[in-house]
Amino acid sequence: MPVGVEVLTREEPMLKKFLSFDNWTKLVVFYMWSSLFIGKVSAYVGLLLGALLLFSVRVLWDRWYLALTWRGDPLRGVGWALLVSILYGVGQVIYGVSFLGHSLFTALQILVFNLGPVYLFLGIWVGTRHPGAIRTYIRFLAWWMVIYTPIYFLFLQHLNLSLNGLVPGTGLEVLGNPGSGTLPLLGLLTLEANLARFWLPIVVLVLLTIANQERSDWLGLGICLMIWGKLSGKLGRVFGILGCIAAVLIIAALVDLKLPPIPGRGGELSARGTIARMAGAISPELAADVGGGRENAQFYYGTVHWREHWWAAIRSEVSKSPTREIFGMGYGYPLAHLAGRDVEKQGTRSPHSVFYFTLAYSGIVGVSIFFWLEICLLWLLWRVYKVSGETFGLMFAIYTLIGAFFGNVLETPQAAIAFYLLCGMAIAPLFLQREEVYDDQQPVPAHVAELV
Repeated sequence: MPVGVEVLTREEPMLKKFLSFDNWTKLVVFYMWSSLFIGKVSAYVGLLLGALLLFSVRVLWDRWYLALTWRGDPLRGVGWALLVSILYGVGQVIYGVSFLGHSLFTALQILVFNLGPVYLFLGIWVGTRHPGAIRTYIRFLAWWMVIYTPIYFLFLQHLNLSLNGLVPGTGLEVLGNPGSGTLPLLGLLTLEANLARFWLPIVVLVLLTIANQERSDWLGLGICLMIWGKLSGKLGRVFGILGCIAAVLIIAALVDLKLPPIPGRGGELSARGTIARMAGAISPELAADVGGGRENAQFYYGTVHWREHWWAAIRSEVSKSPTREIFGMGYGYPLAHLAGRDVEKQGTRSPHSVFYFTLAYSGIVGVSIFFWLEICLLWLLWRVYKVSGETFGLMFAIYTLIGAFFGNVLETPQAAIAFYLLCGMAIAPLFLQREEVYDDQQPVPAHVAELV
């Protein structure tokens, strides 16, 4: 165990544990905990945390400099990809504002997308000092869902608490919808050996995953379960889980079980509605045929149609000149204008696809840099699996990236910050197992031990 790694026993009171943390870990714990209550407002808290991180030589700059200069550092690929991404993003701000006349404020908002991966370094800092941080967070989140879900549906959903008008932005609700249970569900499956202890959270998380009605969420979960089953040799358990979910949906559809709808998710919450939502990704007629009803079927397909319409408009606009294809339309471009007046009024900047987001604003070059960075990150998490056998980080990254191609995941700070923080914590085992990582033919710099 490297010097500085702190082992916390279960007997210690929670407050005593928190007070024993270093200041950076306290800030991360506060951010992750508070984000459960304040929803999208957590983006502002996370950006404040990032502003503080920029002044930390030891947590950020020393570690990043080592990744850039020492060939044996595991972060070398990510470090260079991140540097190029940020420099290219700054260039896009200058290009979009100075040469194309786009809004500086909007351009800086988009630049946050390039800055998000710096939270990897903070996650590594926390993960190397508290190796059980992810497991503790997942357990807390799972039991929190068990407690918060009934409180929300019985009481909080009627309060409609919001900071709109006080904080710039849209949809800044607090104490909002608990959302999908996929993240803690993946965490429990990949990190816990004895799942029987968590039967109640698993039931609640499965129900939340179904009730949240996000098709990209279901797709990501299904793919990750198959990959995890293959890597862990537990495909039988995976097929059993998927079979149970399918059986529940079929039985509930046969008896036509219905529950009140979740605000903003469209239509009543029912097994037939869930199946219709899946079919709605293909056509509204198919959704109506399987029991979604004509009105709900149009809604289910409509959420697909406006994306497809926006994506087609982006392709058409970008292809108007070779310069746009290569470098995009510049940061600050009013992208919502291509989606229609209704979307433009809402102030939406993301086309709900990280591919079209990067293509529109930064062209083929921006898309290539993004793929370079994420492939380097996935490779690191694969090495974590090979060194330690831990699969959570790899599954979480794959699940998030799948969702990013069908939703506004990585383009929004509140989601991207948490993603890179958790990925950084998941990468930490590489630095706790230095003898498995560093090339014996290359001398280890004397200051490596101080950084890990």
